[in-house]
Amino acid sequence: MWRSAASAILLSGLVLGGVRAGEDSSTPALGAPPELVSPYQQYDLKLAAFSPAPRCPVGVLLHVRINGGRPLRLVLDSGAEFMVIGAKDARSVGLTPGPEMDLVGLENRAARVGRAEAVEIGPLSFRNCRVAFVKGKVIEGADGVIPLSLFSAFRLRLDLPDKTLGLIPYPREEDDAPPPTRDVAQHDLLLLATVLNGKQNGYVVVDTGAFCSAISREAARTLRGFPMMPEVRLSAGTGAATGQRVSSTVHFAIADQDVIPDEVVALDLSNLSRHYGLEVVGVLGFPALRPFIITIDYRNRLVKIEPKQPASPREAHRSFPENSRTPLAFR
Repeated sequence: MWRSAASAILLSGLVLGGVRAGEDSSTPALGAPPELVSPYQQYDLKLAAFSPAPRCPVGVLLHVRINGGRPLRLVLDSGAEFMVIGAKDARSVGLTPGPEMDLVGLENRAARVGRAEAVEIGPLSFRNCRVAFVKGKVIEGADGVIPLSLFSAFRLRLDLPDKTLGLIPYPREEDDAPPPTRDVAQHDLLLLATVLNGKQNGYVVVDTGAFCSAISREAARTLRGFPMMPEVRLSAGTGAATGQRVSSTVHFAIADQDVIPDEVVALDLSNLSRHYGLEVVGVLGFPALRPFIITIDYRNRLVKIEPKQPASPREAHRSFPENSRTPLAFR
């Protein structure tokens, strides 16, 4: 039986969201990365608001067809490494159960991983995509999650205020073949260097699939007014745990941008730190990211977070000012 050293946090309510799957040395290879079938050109994908509760958007959705099946509502998740759907949907589109893996977050959750012959997202088509599937629901209110890094052959412009995802081709010579899609099980998450409240250095996970933001319990102990509010129970797609709502203001300084989440919980993030070999001090969830445009350059491992500006999107595609770009810490 194959089981990966994976991490997934798929929570409802107060949420730290995402899917992590990391193969250890005993894990057999799952095959080639997904292949882009559509022309290598610019695309602008429209995103839908994800609101499990009325008037409470906590993410954005893409409508995805797997093997020609019905459109699935998948949360666009920069904290995910590959698609995760329910086993019932997997059977309906003819996915064959493959190796077993663990989705590990608050608790463990068993999953199977298979290969989709075709994945269609509007005008965009891929083949040979890995899909994990679990018994029951993946996430309340949606059919599953889709990783942002699936589109990493392109430079990405995620405009959350306007709910659009721009895919911009990299320049190439006339005879060059389009770059392959990156293998999305290689920890291509957005791990950015940060300074928390001006005094604690570490890394923050930028996670569009998280329903709220989080800081580590160790970081919380440095806040004024600790201890904080009484512990609350958090329910998740992988189990349950306890955390604490943080009453103090939390600042994440990332390059020249200061991000201040409205709602933050303190959780044990030591499993993430161990997994990445970095000091993870927090997670920025969708509500904190919602006012921003996030430009991601997976090829050069750079990300830029900026407020919505009236400037031309084309200029924003080109611009990565030295003082605003943040290196990604891929592991």
